Amino acid sequence: MSTLLKLFSLGDVRAFPLPEGAFRPAPAANPLPNMEQINQGQGDVRSLIRPNVKQPEAPSVSAWEHGTLLTLPEWLARDGASLETPVGIVLMPTDDPLALAGHLDGVAVIAVEFAKFSDGRGYSIATLLRSRLGFKGEIRGVGDVLIDQLFAMARCGIDSFALRGDQDVEAANRAFETFPAVYQWAADQRDFVLATQANLERAAA
Repeated sequence: MSTLLKLFSLGDVRAFPLPEGAFRPAPAANPLPNMEQINQGQGDVRSLIRPNVKQPEAPSVSAWEHGTLLTLPEWLARDGASLETPVGIVLMPTDDPLALAGHLDGVAVIAVEFAKFSDGRGYSIATLLRSRLGFKGEIRGVGDVLIDQLFAMARCGIDSFALRGDQDVEAANRAFETFPAVYQWAADQRDFVLATQANLERAAA
């Protein structure tokens, strides 16, 4: 059973169960090569580099609580067709969120795909949705979503998180309070403090 965390406000995080199969797990890293065979007589340190995870060809999610999730091309192809139910969209790391300008009416949730935890494009997508396009609906992080990412995701405007199945929910709840203060404006509109020397010393203590 996986878990969906929803951040309603600072200090108000609620967990909801996601049934197995609600989303496809992120792909595993390519296996390490046979180093004994590769390094025989070579000594090439480049062979020690672990290959990157192959980017998925399709989103890891296809549905949410109120129906299916449309891909960006599918949503744009509707060309303003009438809506009977709330709409959900899923954006891949290669999608341009600015293509949604003028096409957000009726969109309740946008899922942002994190194909692997080290791929930072999802943060940029969420920030553009909030700051440039003014999207007020739910932005959901999906895919390879780990506890270590949650604070930064929230700062970028993501307010719900489909945790990878092996993540600890209690630890995830605490992750939103990793830092007691922030020192710059971000898409979450959280109040920031001036980075005075006294504040910096307190934060480092």
